[in-house]
Amino acid sequence: MYKFDRHTHPRQHQRGLTIIELLVAMAISLVIVIAAAYMYLASRESQRAIDRNSSSRETSAYVMQMIGREIMNAGFYPAIALPVAPDATQQGMYDTYPPLPADPRAITDWQNPLTGWPPTAFQTGIYGCDGGKFDVQTSTCPAVTAASADTIVINYFTSDTKAMGAYTGRRMDCTGADVAPSGSGGDPSNDERKKNSGGAPPATPHTTGVDNLPPQLPVFVSNRFTLSAVKMSVDQQDVNTQSLVCSGNGKSPHGTADSTAYQPIISGLEDLQFSYGVYSTDSTLMPSRYYTATEVNALPNVVVNGLSLGAWQRVTAVRVCVLSRTTGGNTRISDKTGSPRTYLDCSDTEKNQPAGDTITRTVEVFGMRNSLKQYY
Repeated sequence: MYKFDRHTHPRQHQRGLTIIELLVAMAISLVIVIAAAYMYLASRESQRAIDRNSSSRETSAYVMQMIGREIMNAGFYPAIALPVAPDATQQGMYDTYPPLPADPRAITDWQNPLTGWPPTAFQTGIYGCDGGKFDVQTSTCPAVTAASADTIVINYFTSDTKAMGAYTGRRMDCTGADVAPSGSGGDPSNDERKKNSGGAPPATPHTTGVDNLPPQLPVFVSNRFTLSAVKMSVDQQDVNTQSLVCSGNGKSPHGTADSTAYQPIISGLEDLQFSYGVYSTDSTLMPSRYYTATEVNALPNVVVNGLSLGAWQRVTAVRVCVLSRTTGGNTRISDKTGSPRTYLDCSDTEKNQPAGDTITRTVEVFGMRNSLKQYY
């Protein structure tokens, strides 16, 4: 039987940590904390890279949706009257962009050959400039710059009221400006066509406009899309990138300074290129191939159904290529040493991804539904 020795002190049975044991425990704890911090930081950086890549892809999708919707409107002219008896010499004038002037010309006619209206860029539903920004002052394309984005010009007509256009219609251009406002300030080609009160043209032309009534004749809408260099702030750092910009004919469309004509829409883009599907025979409306704007301008006219049609009149599809670019932060954490990732640019040339950022290519083809017409 155990016998307690009253002379043995209880403190002699207790032991503390030695300095070596304490240091080892602290080192193990520090390693665990560092590993956890590293995993957290790596996970956070990886998530930020995923977010930036997702945002870049969403930018491409948004640009495609906006431009694609506009392309599908190109060449639209509202059906405001029953077609007249077929006329072989003017086939297609009753349901096709642009509306032809009367003979003799009425004040409400959109075209005016005596003043040279409209310019070439507005004579068809679609038009384009290679490697440069469409000049809103002269309605012409600049000299081609290989490294610059293209510009697309999209034209159509609308019979929306001003009140409808402010909410759901197409009366507003891409900047949100009314193309035919009451009074002055919009496109001058719409000045007479927008009037809808005070008589029945052409005997007694309308003299005033009422906002909640449709214009007496469809009014002209023109939107132009391209890219412009911008500077944006990302994580409190300035980043140089490009923005999708647009210019519309709703406010001061002629004589406007280039710096104020184009309004930014969304940034984070690298390039924007267009090519145009042109059909060459009257047996099909399928494009024979896709051409740049410069190549379209060089194509000869083709006789279709007895009419001589220019190349821009025979465009039935538009191929849109968008390059979006992530902005700020390292979005390519998993790149292998010596094996950088690559991408295809809009000319199908393989290039290395830029340091830190990721460039994503998106390509879609949009049919010009208002050019897909058959004669019976």
